[in-house]
Amino acid sequence: MRYIKLTRVMFIAKKNNTSSISIVIPVKDGENKIKKCLQAVFNQTLPPLEVIVVDGHSSDRTTEIASKFPVRVIFENYGTVGGARQVGLENAVGEYVAFTDADCIPERCWLSNLVKEFKAGIVCVGGGIKNIGDGLWAKSIALALDSFLGSANSVQDRVFEERRFVKSMSGCNSIYRRNDLIKIGGFNTSLLTNEDTDICRRIRKLGMLLYVPKALVLHDQNRNLKGFIKRMYMFGYGRGKIRIFDLQVIPPVIGLAVLLLLIVSFEAFLFMLSIYAIILIFFDIMLFLKNRKAILLISIPIVYIIEHVTYSLGFWKGIISSMKKDSQ
Repeated sequence: MRYIKLTRVMFIAKKNNTSSISIVIPVKDGENKIKKCLQAVFNQTLPPLEVIVVDGHSSDRTTEIASKFPVRVIFENYGTVGGARQVGLENAVGEYVAFTDADCIPERCWLSNLVKEFKAGIVCVGGGIKNIGDGLWAKSIALALDSFLGSANSVQDRVFEERRFVKSMSGCNSIYRRNDLIKIGGFNTSLLTNEDTDICRRIRKLGMLLYVPKALVLHDQNRNLKGFIKRMYMFGYGRGKIRIFDLQVIPPVIGLAVLLLLIVSFEAFLFMLSIYAIILIFFDIMLFLKNRKAILLISIPIVYIIEHVTYSLGFWKGIISSMKKDSQ
């Protein structure tokens, strides 16, 4: 297999005192966060059978730090998250394969709370994602994403208090049966992002996806506004490219309609902007009442506007890209 280079193989725990779960962690240049992630993974109440770190040829000390833990470090050459998850899947030996990311810190009962939910008809289990980070913008981004206006009904970047069946699960907090993933052809290795949405859309043909609130991971993205802009653009691009049409398609569709109104009727354009402003103010006040920090009255609307604009631009760019591919 040309894309695999095994750098270190440590022990695999005995089956009589561990689970039959492989944990796959994609990473690239994650030296500042991989240690906390692996410490949390090896502190689970239910020890995994093995931990596989799939590295995208990091230029920092990521693999050096990871190799201090009892993990397998494998390199991938796809240069995509989808490719990294696929390489991890192909090398996993557990009955189940759980996924998290290098900037995530799973809570101690994360793995046990995931795997115990597998029953007949359930093909994927995932949990809540709580964004953490220091600084005004990191906290504002976390609060905005953990709201309906920021993430719609998606469990991405959110923590719901009740169990529910969902259409998609986050790649950084999910577990599948390995045979089910193999049966549907595995991950799309060409996807830079939204590989989790794509795999969930295909695996739903085999059964249901269950969200459980007690399987929690802390997501230490700690991004500034520049990083947030890039992330939202790529997220929108990925969903447009694979043509995901759900509640999250509303911002790009309404945004395009508002721009068209500017040509037809300036008054109608201003009216729609006023409606959007009222919605922003409503959610802004709701978040302020929960957190009681006056600065949020300014920062939260800025985050929402950045999110909606960059996500919409990325989405339409993805749609155009997919149409060009179809015409070739």
